Amino acid sequence: MWCNSRCNFGTCCCLAIIISIVLGAIVGVLFAFGLIPFIQIAVWIAFGLSVLTLILLVVGVLLGAVTAPGILSKCLCNNLVCLLVGIFGTLLVSLAALSIVLTPAFVLVTALVALGAAFFTILIISIICFIACFLC
Repeated sequence: MWCNSRCNFGTCCCLAIIISIVLGAIVGVLFAFGLIPFIQIAVWIAFGLSVLTLILLVVGVLLGAVTAPGILSKCLCNNLVCLLVGIFGTLLVSLAALSIVLTPAFVLVTALVALGAAFFTILIISIICFIACFLC
């Protein structure tokens, strides 16, 4: 795959990190007060989306490796770090959240939900940045 020395954190990834910290804190506070019912369904959705994105990313990397340097390789090079952080963070946190009972009575469960929301936000924003890079 074609990558040059300009493959680094972009403004989109920095923006994703800032927004994810804010949204993770908001979701954690709302969950702590019991204002987010059916959080288990949201965790399953986050898990499924992270697995689907991981599969599509592997296919994209393989396609980018066998084709000539083009838009796919450039967009993968620019957004790969943020995509991987979002995918693996969401995957690991959602697996941890699915293995326990999610009640807002425990501080660690609230922190786990907030961390899961933050990683899921990074995942969604990095997917949007990747698609925007691919389309523009």
